[in-house]
Amino acid sequence: MSDLSALLEREASAEIASILAEARERASASMAAAQTEAEQLLAKRRRAAEVQRDAALVRARSAAQLEAAALKLQAQHAALEQVFEHARERLAGLPGDAKAYKGILQQLLVEALDDIGRDDVAVIEAAPADVATVAALAKAAKVDAPVEGDESLALGVRVRSQRHSAVENSLTARLDALEGELAAEVSRLLFAVDTVPSGATAPDGHAPDDTAPAAAPPEDV
Repeated sequence: MSDLSALLEREASAEIASILAEARERASASMAAAQTEAEQLLAKRRRAAEVQRDAALVRARSAAQLEAAALKLQAQHAALEQVFEHARERLAGLPGDAKAYKGILQQLLVEALDDIGRDDVAVIEAAPADVATVAALAKAAKVDAPVEGDESLALGVRVRSQRHSAVENSLTARLDALEGELAAEVSRLLFAVDTVPSGATAPDGHAPDDTAPAAAPPEDV
C-alpha cells in the first residue's frame, strides 16, 4: 500500500506540475497578448493625439495668418486714407493763392468748353465764391453764357450744353475718379519692398508721367 500511495502521489504531483506549467504558459501568452494590445492601443491614441495636435497647430497658424493679413490691410487702408485726406486738404487750400487758383480755373474751364463745344454752351456753373472769377474767364474765352453758383461744386467748373449734356471738370472730381487707380499706385509705393526711387525711370524705361488727366467726357443729364 505504501508503494501505491507513493505512486499515486508522484502521478498527482506530475499532473499538478503539468497543469501549473500549462497555466503559466497560458498566463504568459495572455499577458503578452494584453501587453501587445495595450501597446497598440497606446500607439493609436498617440497617433490620434499627434493628428489632433497637428490639426490644432494648422488651425492656429491659419488663424494667425488671417489675423496678420487683416491687420496689414487695416494699416494699408489707414495709411491710404491719410494720404488722400492730405491731398484733399492741399486741394482745399488752393484758393488761398488767388493768382495760381485763377490759372487753375482757367485751364479747367477751357478744357470743359472744348469738350462741350463753345458754340453749344448753355450755362456755366461754379462754386459761389468762384462765380465772379469764372465769369471773367468765360468772357476772356469769348463765351457768352451765364455763370451760376452751385454749392455742390468746388475747385472747378461744370459746363452745360444746349443739348442737355454736361461736363464737370474739377480737381475734386478728378481725385475721386482716380482714387481707385491712385490707391493701387500709392499702396505700391508705400508698402512694396522694391520701389522706384524719386526721379528714376520706371521699369519700362520711361519717366513717371505727371501729366494731369483730361477732363471727363460729356454725360447726359
